Amino acid sequence: MAAPLPDIRPDSLLLTRRSRITLFCCTAVLGYLLTGLLTTLLIYKFGTANARVLRIAAIAQDILALIAPALVTAMMVTRLPAQLLELRGGVPGRLWMAALPVMIIAAPAMNCVIEFNQNIEATGALSAIVEKMRAMEENASAMIECMQGNGTWPDLLMNILIIGIAAGVSEELFFRGALQRLLSTGGVNVHAAIWISAIVFSAVHMQFFGFIPRTLLGAYFGYLLVWGRSIWLPAAAHALNNTIYVIAQWYYTRTGTPDVTVDNVGLGDTWPAAIASAIATALFIATAYRMRRR
Repeated sequence: MAAPLPDIRPDSLLLTRRSRITLFCCTAVLGYLLTGLLTTLLIYKFGTANARVLRIAAIAQDILALIAPALVTAMMVTRLPAQLLELRGGVPGRLWMAALPVMIIAAPAMNCVIEFNQNIEATGALSAIVEKMRAMEENASAMIECMQGNGTWPDLLMNILIIGIAAGVSEELFFRGALQRLLSTGGVNVHAAIWISAIVFSAVHMQFFGFIPRTLLGAYFGYLLVWGRSIWLPAAAHALNNTIYVIAQWYYTRTGTPDVTVDNVGLGDTWPAAIASAIATALFIATAYRMRRR
């Protein structure tokens, strides 16, 4: 079982449990609307096929829709916002060494989960929703591909900063630092808080065919917050995961060989890699749990 997060002092909380969640939801919706407005104006003026515009929109989303709601809510609901968001260091080095390699080791096993998710067939009214989500997912992929630019080294560095690091840190601050912590400090069981946050994290991406693997990824980040008692551990893991994707996409753009992809490792004839990946991932996660801060 995960070690429970230390509860924030009750006398530091300024609002009721329901009011804290309501305030967070309102600030998140406001941030999302502001991001949508700014993105619409940028696309209207410069078009979608512009890597610089899409990067500006991504930065705006990180700030307005993710970082700002988390910080504003934390400052309004408690006298100890840094403690609520777990903005502390001191994560043991052994925990870093056990937690971060999972983002690479788990790839073949995760590819099997992704393939399973993609093969799920929706029926009835749900099929129309899924098809709409598929179109949204394809549009999002096209925008990310556009953000890759021309495959130059400056493009790679810029995308690592924006898609890799900034997106990873801001999403963790929002989903784990704010949402998960608001739930766990509001009386919700820590495991329930982790999985609720993970499901919301996956659902917000509006990508049905990656819902299950993204939920599992979000849950792992949630447990890293619990075990490390610092937002920087899941933020680093998330940033590493995003950065691996950015580098892979940059390589495909630079070499023109999109058919050569790590997404196939663990599938088909390479199934032994998936089994080895699953076993190694379980061992590293178990080690991370043993190395948790007590």
